[in-house]
Amino acid sequence: MASTKTSKPDSSATKPQPSAAFDKLYWTRIGLAAVAGVGTQLLNQSYDFGWSFGISIGIGVYLISYYLAFYGWYRGMPREQQGKIYTTGVGGFVMVFLFAWMLCFTLQISGYPL
Repeated sequence: MASTKTSKPDSSATKPQPSAAFDKLYWTRIGLAAVAGVGTQLLNQSYDFGWSFGISIGIGVYLISYYLAFYGWYRGMPREQQGKIYTTGVGGFVMVFLFAWMLCFTLQISGYPL
């Protein structure tokens, strides 16, 4: 007797995969976050501003990346997918920005020249 069982599809095959175009945006934001974190500490070292100005730099860099992506790469995107431009990479951006800023701050406090 032949078995009539059918195998279920792999769960990873049914999950929606992000577009390759959003991968480019994600990694661009990660790179910008690292540059912004290091740049924030270098500016802090030169001008001695507070932490709120540093957070403002991070927010400003993220908004610049949003507008560059929205008006540059994703101009003709359908309206229902435009929110994805804003949310792609936000968590990674925040974590890398804070990590780079804290690492540079720690190195400066420890006596390493930046």
